[in-house]
This record gives sequence, structure tokens and C-alpha cells, in this order.
Amino acid sequence: MAINYRADIDGLRAVAVLAVLFFHTDIPGFSGGYVGVDIFFVISGYLITLILLKEIDRQDFSIARFYERRIRRIFPALFPMLAFVILVGSYLFDAKAFKELGQGVQATTLFASNLDLFWFKSDYFAAPSLQKPLLHTWSLAVEEQFYIFFPLVLLFISRYLQRRYLLWIILASLLSLGVSIWGIHYKPSPTFYLMPTRAWELLAGSLLALGIVQQAPSPRISNALSLFGIALIGYSITMYDDSTLFPGYNAIAPVLGACLIIVAGGGAQMPYLNTVLALRPMVFIGLISYSLYLWHWPLVAFGKYVLMRPFTGYESLGVIVTSLVVATFSWKYIEQPFRGKQMMLPERKQLFAAAAAVMIFFAGFGQLVFRQDGMPYRSPEANNAMMDIATDPIWSQFEENETFLHGLKDGNTPRTIGAKNVRPSFALWGDSHAGALVGALSIKGEEFGVSGYNLAHGHALRPLLGIKGMSTYDYGIDETEQNRSVIDFLGAHPEIKVVILAGIWGRPSEIRDATGEYDESASFEELFRAGLFRTVSALDALGKKVVIVRDVPHLKDYPNKLIWMSVRMHEEPCFRKIASDRNAYEEMNRFPEMVFAELQEKFDITIISPQELLFDNEDKAIVAREGQVLYMDVSHLSTYGSATVAPAFDDVFQHIITLGMNTDSRLSMAK
Repeated sequence: MAINYRADIDGLRAVAVLAVLFFHTDIPGFSGGYVGVDIFFVISGYLITLILLKEIDRQDFSIARFYERRIRRIFPALFPMLAFVILVGSYLFDAKAFKELGQGVQATTLFASNLDLFWFKSDYFAAPSLQKPLLHTWSLAVEEQFYIFFPLVLLFISRYLQRRYLLWIILASLLSLGVSIWGIHYKPSPTFYLMPTRAWELLAGSLLALGIVQQAPSPRISNALSLFGIALIGYSITMYDDSTLFPGYNAIAPVLGACLIIVAGGGAQMPYLNTVLALRPMVFIGLISYSLYLWHWPLVAFGKYVLMRPFTGYESLGVIVTSLVVATFSWKYIEQPFRGKQMMLPERKQLFAAAAAVMIFFAGFGQLVFRQDGMPYRSPEANNAMMDIATDPIWSQFEENETFLHGLKDGNTPRTIGAKNVRPSFALWGDSHAGALVGALSIKGEEFGVSGYNLAHGHALRPLLGIKGMSTYDYGIDETEQNRSVIDFLGAHPEIKVVILAGIWGRPSEIRDATGEYDESASFEELFRAGLFRTVSALDALGKKVVIVRDVPHLKDYPNKLIWMSVRMHEEPCFRKIASDRNAYEEMNRFPEMVFAELQEKFDITIISPQELLFDNEDKAIVAREGQVLYMDVSHLSTYGSATVAPAFDDVFQHIITLGMNTDSRLSMAK
């Protein structure tokens, strides 16, 4: 089986890497550019399978030679990039971020970064993930994990299953695709990152190599196939975005598109599109595509980390040009010397020994950084400047309180807040944004001589009855059961007269209805409204006075990051750099406000507005005051921030202690 070089496939590589590059640099029209990775998977599966089949047919297959080729392909460009990331990260990152980077370096070195990202619950499209300089290495891990098993599978089929490659690869592809389609609805994070749910994309290329299309199509059909293929890819790149359920069935379009272009170019006459792909500029970008993929993302991530905002058009262009220059250098002076007749380390034993030594060094260094908690001694001054955030009293007790809440149904009594030795008469219920209000409620509780139960729980567990979160990862928590146990607890404690609901109301997430009232097509807005109405209705039926707390303004970036970098660069922190404005706040909370208004029409509820104490005269969020930071991160108040909004609760606590809790009285809305 002869394997001829096809320039159009390098051109297809160029399409894939440019799609990813333009997506990551925020070029308009490339909101789905992440599908470039899926195109890479198809190309890789096709070419590697061709090589393996050729060697197996000749009875010349060697697992050692196979991994020698993989090392020469992957290692030379990868580890200089890792060294660069470590060097820059050691300067820019605070201890927490550098500790995470150390873990990422170790995972990348062991080709397990997809497992690391999944295990530590990193949403690929979320803002925190978009500043991880090794985020992109998840796809390398998927490929290398696939190639641990795939050559052995082909060898096994050849020897023991009558060489029925096509049958078994089709079955494996369908199984992987089926799990991927199921997983995007029920386990989105592992479905995105893990090899078994991505394997079908590589196997699609394998099926082409195995000859699932037996004859090269005619020139007319080839042109039609290639045009349809690029249309599918173009549709995916331009119409998909970070809200698209992916991979699953939505990955079929770019994968099929890549397959059609590869099939179309296999005939004697090159289709028009494939001829364009085979032009020298496209081929060159395809040749440097691996280095370009490796280097572009650290440049993007570090750039956005420092700027703390999206790129301008000129900045995007600068990153693109810089990435192309660095990738060209990497390809010519780092990748190429390890290939060809004059290759470095020509002896296999030498190559394997060098590869092992490099892996041990980088994995060991990553582990050292992780074990030493991010090496805070890199900048004692910067580390000390962040200690108020790192040791915040509210958050040091938050996880311990969650443990109590997990046992509510078994009779656990949650912690109390407010005055000591006073029978609780109110309860705080919500997610971690509710937990951030503990400081405010403690202050007011002590001031008014009132106590309450802290029922706030993290992990985006909003007080929405009958609603189950799907994108909050598996924390071992049944959201519907946990919220139901809160209602049962409140029902068993009639002395609780007021229930304060708080949460991150305005950020959509993937949720499902657990009651059967709504099917999977229901929108976030429908389910949010239904869940909050169920909660308020249940509390009203129990005779509880319901108080809903509006969310606080969210910041553009992390205060601790700003403090660290400012000290490192010998500057005063400019907190307005990360302050959002009122317009952004109102836009984010537009839908929750509509639901709150509907609830007020039907129930006797009170809505209070702590956010009014967190905007300045120019309608910018107040990040710090008198040298004290008001936020723990981009959206959670610190103890000092919580104390700042305490006056917003004056009317609530006045209501708790007056007139024997007359449930017919109505609080005036705090402005």
C-alpha cells in the first residue's frame, strides 16, 4: 500500500489551525473555530492508519518504531513551549495560579491534561479556563491516549479477527459517537475532554484509510464533495459558538466535512477546492500547524491575563503575526532537525533516553511547584499583599458548613449566624453567592439580637426546587435532593419566620427539570422561572416570609491577580481596570428581574438591593475601599465586602423583631 504525499491535506491542516487561531484571538466570524481540533483529529486518524496498515500488511510493524515517530513528531516543539510557559508563569502568576500551572505542566508532560482539566472541573469556554496557558494541550492528550491503544487494536484484528478492520472500526466509531451524543446532555465535561467520546473523530479518518469509499469519485462528484465538505466546515466555524452543545451530533458537520475533502482529493484529478488547499501558502501554514497550535495559545492566554480584557483588533493581529513568526522558527529550527536524513539523536535508544529524561524533568518540576503550593516565596511582597484575600474568614468556614448541610436529611443542624444564644428565627438559603452574605447577616443579626440558620451551599446550587444542574460537574451532590432537604428542614422549624434567598441569578447555565414537567428542550429561562416559582410557592405554603436578594456586580477579572501583578511590576493596583459598570449588571440581570416582578405580583415577597452599595457615583463597581478589597474573586464578596452591604438588610431585621412577626406586613423595597 503506497502512501503518496498530498499537499491538499496540509492545506486542510492550515484551515484547521487558522480556524482555531482566529477563534482564540476573537476574530469576528470565527465563533466556532474550535472545530479546527476536530478536523485535526480526522487528518491524524487518516494518515496514521495509512502508515500502520502499510506496515502491518508488510508484517513490518514495530511498536518501538511507531513511538519513535510519535516522539520525533510531538516532543521537540512541545517542551520548549512548556519551558516558556513555566518561565512567564513564574513571573506573572500568583501562588494559586502557579500551583495550578505546575499541575498542568505535569499533566501535559504525561499526556494527561484532558484528564486534569476534566478532573478539576475546567469548563473549556469559561473565563478562568481561557487564561490557562496549557488549556490547548488537552487535544494532544486525546491523540496520544488514542495511539496507545490503536496500533495494538489493528494488530489484534489482523491476527485474530480475520483482518476485518472495517467492521470493527465502524462498530467502535458508532459506539463512541453514541456515547458522545448521550454525554453532551448528561456529562458535558467528560464528553468534551475524554478520549472515548472523541475517538470516533479519529476513527472517521481511519475509515477513510481503510477504504470505506472503495473508488475515487469522478471529477464532477469530487468537486461537489469538496465544496460540500468546506461548506460544512464553514458552517461550523461561523455558526457554532460557546453555547453549542459539543461534541456529540454537532461535531458530525466538521468531521464529515473534513472526510469529504480528503475523499474528494483522492482521485486522479484534483478538485478546484483541493487545488486551492494545495497552494504553497496554505501548504506552508499546514507544515507549521503543529508549532502554530502549540505556541499561539500561551501567547493569547498570557496576553489576556496581563490586559484583563478582550483583545482589540490590532492586538489580535499582533498575536496572530507573532504566533506565525514563532511557529515558523519552531518548525524550521526545532521540529525539522529531529527528522530527515541528518536528524538529531538518530539512534532510537538515545532518543528514548532523552525523551524519558525530559519527561522526568518537566513532570518532576511540575510536581515540585504543586507540592510547594505554587512557590509563594517567588515574591514575598506580592504574596503578603494578597493574604487578606487568601485568609478571608467567611470562606475559610464555607466548606465546613457545606458538610453540615449534606446531612440535613439525617438530622444535622446547620450552623447559625448572628447573635449568640438566641433561638434562630431566619434562614439564609442559596448558593455560594448567598454564602458571601454571611458577613452582612452576622453583623445585622448581632446588631438586632437575632439569629438564623446558614443554609448556603456552593457549586452553583441555586435555590430552585425541582431543577438539576448539568454543567456544575459531579460534586457528589444531588441538587434536587439537597434543595428538598432544605424545604423539609424549614417545614420542621416553624420558628423560622423569614427565609432569605440569594444566588447568582443572572448567569445562564445548563440545567434540567427533575420533575418531569419540562422536557430536555426547555430553555434556561423557562426552568429558572419554574424552579424559583416552586421555591417561593413552597415557602409561602409553609408560612415563611420570603426575601430575595439581588446579586452583586461581577468584576471583569480577579482582584488577587491584579494585586500580584501590580506588586511584581512595582505599580499601585488600578482596581478600576477590573470594575464592571451598571449597564453590564443590568444586562446580566434583565431576565431575573422580570421573574422577580412576576413573583411580587403573586406572593408577598420582599426584594432588596445590596448592589446599590457597590456602585460609585460614575456607576462603576467598587472593587476596593480604604485599602480593603471588597471581592474574593470576580463575583463573591469578601468579608469586608459583605460588611459593606450590611445596611441593605436593616429593614429585614427590623421586620424579624417587630410585631411578633406579623406575616401580613409587607416590607418596603430597599433601594
